[in-house]
Amino acid sequence: MANVHIGDDVLRNILARLPGKPLLRFRCTSKHWNRLISDPYFMKSRSRRMVLFPLLKPLVAIDENVPVKDKTHSMVRIPSPPQHQEGLEISIVGTFNGIVLLALTHKSFSCQLILYNPLTCASNVLVVMDPPSSECKFSYVFGFGHGETMHDLKIVRFEFIAPILWFKWDVFDLKTSSWSTPQYMKRGFWFWGDVGVFLNGFLYWVIYEYPCFEILALNVKEMVFSRIKLPNGLEHTWLLLESTGGCLCVITIIGTTRFDMWLMKEECDENSWTKVHSFTFGLKDDCCCKFLPVCILGNTKILLTNCSIQLVIYDTSKGSGIMLNGSETFDHFERISRIFKFSNVHKTFYFKDIRSIEYVESLVSPLDICFI
Repeated sequence: MANVHIGDDVLRNILARLPGKPLLRFRCTSKHWNRLISDPYFMKSRSRRMVLFPLLKPLVAIDENVPVKDKTHSMVRIPSPPQHQEGLEISIVGTFNGIVLLALTHKSFSCQLILYNPLTCASNVLVVMDPPSSECKFSYVFGFGHGETMHDLKIVRFEFIAPILWFKWDVFDLKTSSWSTPQYMKRGFWFWGDVGVFLNGFLYWVIYEYPCFEILALNVKEMVFSRIKLPNGLEHTWLLLESTGGCLCVITIIGTTRFDMWLMKEECDENSWTKVHSFTFGLKDDCCCKFLPVCILGNTKILLTNCSIQLVIYDTSKGSGIMLNGSETFDHFERISRIFKFSNVHKTFYFKDIRSIEYVESLVSPLDICFI
């Protein structure tokens, strides 16, 4: 039988269609295949997008390249980093070049920031922090983004200071591995959640200052804060801050079943809020099974979940949802109640540990992220 030669272009086209785990195994096929797969240009052209969200242990990712109806392959379990030990709660702070920044928080509120590659499972402890100095213990609030260039990566940290009721904030520079001189901000508000959203050089956090919610924005290059009002007359019991299509996005819940999706069409312009979708989903007045938005998949799909960790992808363009799983899928997880965190705002519950993020798979090492 004659030897069959497959050209590199054809081979790359075939390999680019494979999920992450088989792709890594094929690196062991030969030195030639290893070189092809390890080529940064190949991984960039492959551009396989995943949505990672931490249902405690293990992490779970949704493969956006697999049809939603293929429930066997659309959801992928990803090993947690070795630093994620018993008693540590995990939050996703941000992502860059296939690496995600995770915050592992102890019940004492001490915290580790970990750079983690979900594809290769490589990790690097970036910084270890003692509990906040305040007598009134609150967890740190973070943001992850970059300044004028993508090489200027920064981590912003807020710490609540009692009894003076101020926030102390500082910035960690990944190039120098050092914190900036702390600065102080008078606290007239509460943070809604513990991580911000990065978009086009700005970090955004939802805050609550009686009697309404607003958005706190930070220009990462200039390190200047501003406040953004939500759409006039917006009433809601819960909201999610995200980004989609290059715009800041807010998804709100009215009552138990109505969802409104708003886009801010112009950067930091509160007058540019536009409602783009409105739909109903779930059982009316059934707070126990109330669905909450977790993230946006693409421009039209929204991932929803409830206290039973039932996952639904709702397609706003079709007006229908597909359930990815039943609660039995995750029956080996720790207590589900730990996923819901009590909020001082309106004495309600919010998702602290299920803040998800979209990333593009890469072979970049967490040790090299500061030099990319």
